[in-house]
Amino acid sequence: MKRCRKSKRGAWIDFLLIGSIIALTTVIIITVSITGQFKFQQPTVSATTEDPLDVSSLTEEKESPFPDIQIFSESSTDDLIPYSLEYPKTPFDLVNEQINQYIEDAKRVYIRTLNEKNENSENKTIGDLTITTEINDVNDKYYSIVLKKQLSYDQVSYHETFKTFTFHKATGEIVDAQALFNNDIGNLDLLANYLRSELENDYGANVIDEKLEELTSPSWNHFNLFAVTNDSIVFYFNQGEFAQESAGSAAISIPISFLNPILSSDFQSNETSAVTIVTPKKKVALTFDDGPHPQVTMQILDTLDRYNAKATFFMLGKQVEKNRDIVHEVLNRGHEIGNHTYNHPVLTKQNNSQVAWQVDYTSQIIHDITGEYPTVFRPPYGATNQTVESLINLPVVLWTIDTYDWKYRDPNKILPVVQANLYDGAIILMHDIHQSTADGLESVLAYLQQEGYECVTVSEILAEKN
Repeated sequence: MKRCRKSKRGAWIDFLLIGSIIALTTVIIITVSITGQFKFQQPTVSATTEDPLDVSSLTEEKESPFPDIQIFSESSTDDLIPYSLEYPKTPFDLVNEQINQYIEDAKRVYIRTLNEKNENSENKTIGDLTITTEINDVNDKYYSIVLKKQLSYDQVSYHETFKTFTFHKATGEIVDAQALFNNDIGNLDLLANYLRSELENDYGANVIDEKLEELTSPSWNHFNLFAVTNDSIVFYFNQGEFAQESAGSAAISIPISFLNPILSSDFQSNETSAVTIVTPKKKVALTFDDGPHPQVTMQILDTLDRYNAKATFFMLGKQVEKNRDIVHEVLNRGHEIGNHTYNHPVLTKQNNSQVAWQVDYTSQIIHDITGEYPTVFRPPYGATNQTVESLINLPVVLWTIDTYDWKYRDPNKILPVVQANLYDGAIILMHDIHQSTADGLESVLAYLQQEGYECVTVSEILAEKN
C-alpha cells in the first residue's frame, strides 16, 4: 500500500512540473512577442537595408484603342515622391524592354534626386514626374509611340523631354531615322537644313547657335526622336537642347507629302503638296591654273560640258595672248576667267610697281580680247601678303584642296586626293596645261556627280560663304 501511494504522489508531482514548464514557456513567448527581445530571436530586415529607390505604388492595366497594345498606369502612393506614369505594353519583347528601361531609368533618377535633396534638409522638397503616352497607327502597318516626360523638383518649373518608338506591327522591327530616309546621307543634309531653319524661325533670339548647329549636324543619331502619323513626320527636341531653358521643348511637324522624295516607300503619301522641296546642293569649285593651253584646255572644256560642270580658269597673260580663241571659248561655255598674273612670278618678291603691272596688264589683255575683265585673282604659288593684296582690286582666291597634278602628272592620282579631302564648299586646284589632268578629270567629275556635288565657279562659292 505504501509503495502504491508513493507512486501516485510521484505522478502528481510530474504533472505539476510539466504544467509549470508549459506555463513558463507561454509567458516567455508572450513576453518575447511583446518586447521583441530575445537573444535567439530570428533577424528581421530593418528599414535602413531597404532600397531607398523603391517607392510603393499602384499599377493598373487597361485597354488602349489598339487591340494588341495595353496601357499601364502607375501612380506613387508616397506623398513626398509623387509620380504618375502611363506607358504601353506591345506584343514585342524588344520594344517592351526598351520602353520599360526608359520608365525605370526615369523613376530612379527622379527618386534618387529627391532623396538626395531631402537627406539633410528640414524643409522637404516635393517633386513631380509625369509620363504620358501617345500612339499613332500608321497606314495599318506601323505603330509610332511618343512618351512625353514632364519633370519637376519644385512643382513649379517643369523640364519636358521625349522618347519615341516606331516599329512594324507584324514583326516588331524598330524604324530609326536611317531607315526612314533610305540610308541616304544626302537626304539627311536636306532634313537637317530644313529643321534648323524652322527652329531658328520659331524660337528666334532664344536659340543657342552652337547647340543648334551641333544638334542639327547631319548625323543619323541626331534625328531619331521622331514620330510618324498618317499625314506628317514630327521631330521632337528636348527642352534646353537647342535654346534657352525658358523656351521649352519643340515639335516640328513636316507633311509627309512634303518629304515624299526622300522618304522610305513604306511611309510615302499619295498626296501632292503645294510646298516644293528645294534641295540644297553641295557645291565645289574646280579651278584650273596657268592656261589656256591650245589642246589641254579644249579637252577639259569638253569634259566639263559632258557633266554640265562649271569651273574657273586662272589665266596667265602671256598664254592669253597666244590662245585668244580658247579664251573666248572658255567664256562662251559659261565658265569664269580669273587673273593669274602675266608670267607667273612670286609676287611677294616683287616691288609694288611690278605687282601692279603683273595684275593690271593681264586684266587689260583679257578685257581687250573678251570685252570683260577677270572677276577673281589667284597669286602664283599662293604667295601673297597684305602688301600684295592691297595692290589688287579683285577678290584673292587660293584653294583648299591641292590635287598635286603639277607634281605627279599621273591621271590616276587626282581622284584619290579629291576623295580624301572633299567637302561642301571646297576649292580644288588643278592645271589645264598638263595632259594628265585632262585625262584624270572625267573620273573626278563622275565621282562628284555620284556624291551629289554641283561644280560651280569660285565666285559662287565665295557668295555662299558671305
